[in-house]
Amino acid sequence: MKTDSDKFDVETGSTDSHLHPAKFHSSAIDQLNNCRTNVPESEEPVNLDSDAKKNWADKISDLKYLANSLELILNNVYSGIIFCDRDCNIIFMNQVYAELLGVDRKETVGKSINEFFPDSRLPLALRSGKAELGQQCSLRGEIPFLVNRLPIKKGNKTIGIILQSIFKDYASFKELVARLNLLETKVKSYKRELNSLLSARYSFDDIVGESQTIREARTICAKYANTDAPILILGATGTGKELFAHAIHTTSKRVAAPFVCVNCAAIPKDLLESELFGYAPGAFTGAHQKGKAGKIEMAHRGTLFLDEMGDLPLNAQAKLLRVLENKTMEKVGDLKPIAVDFRLIAATNKDLKDMIGRNEFREELFYRLNTMTISVPPLSQRREDIPLLLTHFLHAMGKLKIRCTAGAMDILKKYPWPGNVRELKNVIERAVSLIDGNEIDVEHLPSEIMILQSDIRQTPDGTGKLLSKELFRCEHHILIEALKMSRGNMSRTARFLGVSRSAFYEKCKKHNLLSRNWNSDR
Repeated sequence: MKTDSDKFDVETGSTDSHLHPAKFHSSAIDQLNNCRTNVPESEEPVNLDSDAKKNWADKISDLKYLANSLELILNNVYSGIIFCDRDCNIIFMNQVYAELLGVDRKETVGKSINEFFPDSRLPLALRSGKAELGQQCSLRGEIPFLVNRLPIKKGNKTIGIILQSIFKDYASFKELVARLNLLETKVKSYKRELNSLLSARYSFDDIVGESQTIREARTICAKYANTDAPILILGATGTGKELFAHAIHTTSKRVAAPFVCVNCAAIPKDLLESELFGYAPGAFTGAHQKGKAGKIEMAHRGTLFLDEMGDLPLNAQAKLLRVLENKTMEKVGDLKPIAVDFRLIAATNKDLKDMIGRNEFREELFYRLNTMTISVPPLSQRREDIPLLLTHFLHAMGKLKIRCTAGAMDILKKYPWPGNVRELKNVIERAVSLIDGNEIDVEHLPSEIMILQSDIRQTPDGTGKLLSKELFRCEHHILIEALKMSRGNMSRTARFLGVSRSAFYEKCKKHNLLSRNWNSDR
């Protein structure tokens, strides 16, 4: 007769004999082992009378019945279960685990657990005698899932271990794994997209040119990059101010953190504050119910680049100044301060000192930004870089065999380039689309460049600038008349003048025509 000391459970050695996923009698395991070794009925004790032999036969029958019943129960539970001995050899595997592994469960008996789980922690759990619950495992190093590792103890001695999967059935497991894999793929994809959106794309190697002015600008930028102070980048439209901002972040100690760009001119003024600082749930009509993180918060530990800084509204300027001074910010509609750590880079093509005089820019913010200033030279001041820029743009388009004739290059070098490097890039792209061979010649250049070049040749020396001013005045008059006719409709006016909407927008911006009310001018 078994005593209480012959009963065991997982880890605790409790004498509770109720069937539980983590509690078994040693006798049941012993009997299951005996059944597995197929003890023949002939191996009964000798010299027994008929009653004793009958009792022995009844015990064998009861033992087989108990083993079969236990096997039936374990094969129909919702979890996969494997019993291993102290050497981590499989004693029993239920049908659920056999289906998970895709094997015949009877053929697994006696095999090492490492054949099915090469990096199994069962040996470690056996030595420690401590259960490991909800641990990640994998089938032959492939599909991950969760398991319990439950040491079996008899008294204080660990005599085996149970490996239990925590899933209802194989179908639900496969469905869950498929969903997890899909979610993981989506998360990785979103992560890559987010990193590409919040990371600098250019370095100092992308700033093309060997002229004295551009080399000086690169040198100053490289020195500024080692600091954490705000930087103000000044330069005309199309000179490449954003390239310098990217390069500064790439060279700084914040390179691994986000690089967040905000074009202050492209966001409506009444929305700019919420875009920069974010807003709390229900902060205003139409606000997202969960609120929204602002660009400043997104740039935490990284760099915030404010392009077209001169278009930042005065109220947003005051709030930004407080953030720079206190290193904390408050979302729109929220009083809770949020600690932020970012490096500010601002860029503008406007004269901020002149705007201060007109009360359009805060003087305190200007002097906060003016500590470190970079002036990006216009293309007209570094004409010797035009051949290098042309080659760079052709290579970027994959047009390695295309060359520029000497006549066309001479015209490109003499043109004043009011749109700077951006205009040069557009001219090259247009010329490449027009050529039939591998050579850009004079006839492939835009008419406005050719006309201006012809007029400059016909005027006395030194009067080219007067002609440029006259052309600017004529363009200004044409734009005004066209906008009046269309009552300020940008798309209709662009189609009427035969230019793209973006090019027309740039021209209106250059002539300061975006803020006028054209209905009142009729």
